[in-house]
Amino acid sequence: MNTGKPVHLVVIFISFLASVLFQCCAPASIKQPFRPFDHQQISDLISMGREQERRVRTLFSLGHLTIKRHGSEAGLNTLIAGARDSGKIKIEITHPWGRPVLHILINKNCFQILSFREKRYYSGNLGDIDPTGFFPGRLDPDQIWPLVRAFPIILEHNRVIALTDNQIAVLNTNDEKVQVIDFRPQTNLPCLMFFPGQDVQVSFSEFQNEDGTYYAKKVELNDPKTGSILTLDLKQMVFNKVIPEKIFELEKPAGFENMSP
Repeated sequence: MNTGKPVHLVVIFISFLASVLFQCCAPASIKQPFRPFDHQQISDLISMGREQERRVRTLFSLGHLTIKRHGSEAGLNTLIAGARDSGKIKIEITHPWGRPVLHILINKNCFQILSFREKRYYSGNLGDIDPTGFFPGRLDPDQIWPLVRAFPIILEHNRVIALTDNQIAVLNTNDEKVQVIDFRPQTNLPCLMFFPGQDVQVSFSEFQNEDGTYYAKKVELNDPKTGSILTLDLKQMVFNKVIPEKIFELEKPAGFENMSP
């Protein structure tokens, strides 16, 4: 007799179906325990951040900048040079065919911008509204450096506390949150940074390791107040090379309108 074989197949099928259903439903029915970072883990994360900060004194990068705003999208090329100790950052933004769009110079708390399309020269203090929408002018210098460095830097703080899983908050002397950082569970690399004061979020992905120096090849800034999303895809990054001081100069061409206050 062969009646046992179909029954055997039915049993296997039912067992397989039950296993699949259990796997699909288990995550929703089993709540994982909340395990925030403990004091030692927070200390280790801060030490790792400080070590990465010390590793980079200067940088050059080439990349592609995608700007999304109010339903429109533009793709441009970027050349960035930065010196951490002097607080100077030079950003040159060009069309894919090479025509200049903007030259931006950040010098500590001040910025200068040449807009070649408008033939205008802007200057002001960081924290003001960006007149061009091409860079995060509402951020402080300590908040802008991690963008070009392509790695989150833990701001100066009074103390650091754990929030949800894999997340810390940086507090000032008034116990106000000035920075929230999320970390990847597998590697403990910082992948998301939020500045509550400006309501700006920055994500970091596609991390690279250059002899112990980490940086993200993709950095995305989301600014709900201006409705802008800026995505920087880095093609090349070079650290700690000498940068001629002339790089950090920005002269207003003849015929450019002065829009400075």
